Amino acid sequence: MEPVLRFAPSPTGYLHVGGARTAIFNWLIARQKNGQFLLRIEDTDRARSTEESIRKIISALQWLGLDWDGEIRYQSANVQRHMEIANRLLQEGKAYRCFCTREELEAKRKRAEALKLNRYYDGTCRHLSPEEIQQKLDQGLPFAIRFKVPEGQVRFNDLIHGPMSVDNDTLDDFIIVRSDNTPVYQLAVVVDDHDMGVNLVLRGDDHISNTNKQILLYQALNWKVPEFGHLPLILGPDKNRLSKRHGATSVEEFRNMGIFPEALFNYLCLLGWSSGDDREIFSKEELIRRFSLERVNKTAAVFDLQKLLWINSKYLAQKSVDELLPFVETWLKNKGLPLSYLQDERFRYLIGLLQIRSKTMNELTEQLDLFFTDPVEYEEKGVKKFFAKENSLQILEALYALFQQQPAQFFDNLQEIEQAIRNLAEKSGLSAGKVIHPLRLALTGKTASPGIFEMIYVLGQKKVLNRLKNAINYTKKLIH
Repeated sequence: MEPVLRFAPSPTGYLHVGGARTAIFNWLIARQKNGQFLLRIEDTDRARSTEESIRKIISALQWLGLDWDGEIRYQSANVQRHMEIANRLLQEGKAYRCFCTREELEAKRKRAEALKLNRYYDGTCRHLSPEEIQQKLDQGLPFAIRFKVPEGQVRFNDLIHGPMSVDNDTLDDFIIVRSDNTPVYQLAVVVDDHDMGVNLVLRGDDHISNTNKQILLYQALNWKVPEFGHLPLILGPDKNRLSKRHGATSVEEFRNMGIFPEALFNYLCLLGWSSGDDREIFSKEELIRRFSLERVNKTAAVFDLQKLLWINSKYLAQKSVDELLPFVETWLKNKGLPLSYLQDERFRYLIGLLQIRSKTMNELTEQLDLFFTDPVEYEEKGVKKFFAKENSLQILEALYALFQQQPAQFFDNLQEIEQAIRNLAEKSGLSAGKVIHPLRLALTGKTASPGIFEMIYVLGQKKVLNRLKNAINYTKKLIH
């Protein structure tokens, strides 16, 4: 049977990376087995669900490259069907009305905790006679609907954890419809999954306790029970559940950091799944072929931001400059700079230099300021090593004279640039490094940058001379 899987986020916030990984694993199985991957928005929490969250979740899934089969389903549109099934269970004697007040239920809970009982609810309303029920209905008393948990045991084979079982006497008669006449998650998800033909439910470990109750509902309704698999949670570096205190946790935040969608997709697959070899970079096509639940770990995975950045840097390095231009275009717009720079040969060359030195697009674009802005300050450690020495001013002035006397075409030839600098160092009785280091600091304000000969080509004669002049003036003040 072809697998039918679904991803069913609750639109109460952003798409968390844990939810994104769940969606990806479901998608991979569906695409590998020629099955279906369905998207359902579980928006029955009216107080917390928002249209903005729905929009952002859908946008994040699309950004990751996840497509779904058919139309998006909305749980809120199926409430009438949920109530129909709840009433069926009521009529068949598999559920009952509970008239207990909130205060009474709280007292029962405290009593159960004090006595260390398995169940919080003592079944008071389970044993009401038809006459007692009718009397309370005639009084107009509000009621919830509880599922009548049968005797026995729930057993299922978790596709990741193996055989699972729970004694039914540890389960309360759980509510399936609230006293305000709204169905709860346990009922709604079973009805929706059944009606959508879902036969494989793959979700987080935190749903294992729900699975026991949902299987009881499937059995009570004589519906085929789907297969279940529960993914271990994603933890932060401190081994606690990944949350805001660990930094970025949503797909949107990583997108804003300059992470590529294929890099995040790749990394999330490695969180809890092992390829069986040492490889860590995979295309989507390879992941579709190789993914299997058998290689999903049973233990929680730890989110490692540095590992994600490393993977992203690999994807960044593989891209052509043309592929990076849309990101650079956005940066230029935000800076109020002309988009004509996208066709500037030297500017494009700088993008290529920076991409192999950057981990994210944000890191790359931040360094593009090198092209537009003369340094207004210099790294302190560089100043001490390269500007404050006895012959520093002499070296900078010699470099200025060298570049001032060159024709414009000199700055188009990397070999000529390099040879001229090395010749200057040799004539001055210095190693090339003694000349290159102060030159780099003068042109970039930093002690580390792309290759200095390449930077001279990128900047051109006018900018090189202007920056050297500024460095000379700075050094004069420093010395005197």
